[in-house]
Order: sequence, then structure tokens, then C-alpha cells
Amino acid sequence: MVRSKSLYISLLLALIIVIVDAHSKYRLTTQGYDVNTSVFIKWLGTYRGFEEGVYLFSVLPLLTSYVYSWTVGYDRTSGYIIQIVTRIGRKKYFLAKYIVSFISGGVVFALSILAHFFIISTFYPAYYPLAATHVAPVAPFSFCSELFYSNPYLFVLAWTGVTFLWGGSMVCIAIGVGILTRKYSISVIAPFLAFTLQQIIATYINIRYEILINKHTMGIIWTEMLYAAPIATNYASQVLLNIALVAIIPTIIYWIRGRKYECF
Repeated sequence: MVRSKSLYISLLLALIIVIVDAHSKYRLTTQGYDVNTSVFIKWLGTYRGFEEGVYLFSVLPLLTSYVYSWTVGYDRTSGYIIQIVTRIGRKKYFLAKYIVSFISGGVVFALSILAHFFIISTFYPAYYPLAATHVAPVAPFSFCSELFYSNPYLFVLAWTGVTFLWGGSMVCIAIGVGILTRKYSISVIAPFLAFTLQQIIATYINIRYEILINKHTMGIIWTEMLYAAPIATNYASQVLLNIALVAIIPTIIYWIRGRKYECF
């Protein structure tokens, strides 16, 4: 994974979006806007905003799956899997593929989010957010809201860990599809299609039915859970549950198919 060009291409594309977004925010500060706004409020991990950073969350399923998960299907198409499985066995092969693929997706998301924080820290002050000002997007029903106001640096660390899990869960979809088809290009776009379809269905459900938690609309759209403070409810338990839902089903498919795989 570390030596693959696909890793650096994915990281480069993610960093380009992050840098362009940071540049847009910097231009606003030079014009006198948001000069005294805390970096913790403008960070993409907290709030996606309206600049170019919104595109990062749209293309993330593609970027994370492109890093390494496509090799699951490629090894089967090229026949390379036969050379490996006959030497180390199916269990070690598929376990190694799963671990490295999960890490690859998590690294792309987590590093891009951290890079954005470090870049905008050069021109936004690191003021601790104040709940009384009502400026910060983090509300009582947002992810770890108490931590955000009491220790925002720890909040950044916690949410970076969540982004790692989100990136890994996206890759689970790719390898779940990759173990079923030899067309590895399909496995690369599978997470993007899954997230897009889920967004359409979840939006329709939100329009037709009002699902509430503590009198607030419950967030069920995955793409809006990729940052910590969407409009809908976004409790930590809710976020982690959805990450598990994204990862578990394709993981089960991957392991069942892997255990029975006969290299043909």
C-alpha cells in the first residue's frame, strides 16, 4: 500500500481540495470576514461550510476505495492470488487484504482532515469556542458537544479517529464487492454508489417521515455524518452505530466468500 501510486494519487487529490478550501477561507480573512473566528469552528472536521471543502465529502468514497481495495479484485483477475494463497493460505491472505484496505481508507480521510486543521491554524486563532455566543455549529445534539467546548484539541483528536473509521468502513463496501466480481473497477465505485443511493433514500425518508431524538430531527444520511456538526442530530453513539452498519454487511460477505474461495 505504501509503495502504490494509487495511495499518493488519492492523498494528492484530497489535499488539493483541502488546500483550495483553506485558500478560500484565507481570502475571506484578508477581506475582513471571520478574522476572529476560532479554527475549531472553521475546521472541516466540525463543519463543512460552503467553500470547496464540501466536495471532499462527496468524493471521499471514491478516494478511499481507490487506494488499495481494488487489489482484491485485481489479484483474482490477474491470477496473482494463486501465487500467494498457495504459499500462505487463504486465511492469512484475506485477513491481510482486509486490514491493509481498511487502514488505507482511514488514512486518506484522517490525514486530509488533519491537514486542513493544520493549514487553517496558520491564519485562524485557536480560541476556545464559547457556547454562549451561538457562533459554533456544535449544538447539544452534536458529536461530543461537551468535549468540543471544554477541550477542543481533544475533540479534534476524537473526531479524527472517527474519520479514520469512516474511511475504513467505506473500503469495506469496496472489498465486499471486490470479492464477488473480477471487475475491480466496479469495486472502486461501489462505495460512492452506495453512499449516493443511501443519501437519496434517507432524504426521501426524512421528507415523508419525521424521525425525532429529544425533539430534534434524527440524522440518517451518511454523507452528513462525515463531519461532526450537521443540522440533524449526530450523537457519538449514533455515528458509531452507522459506521458499524456500513462495515458489517460487506465484511460478512467478504469473509464468507473468502473462506470458500478456491482460486478460480
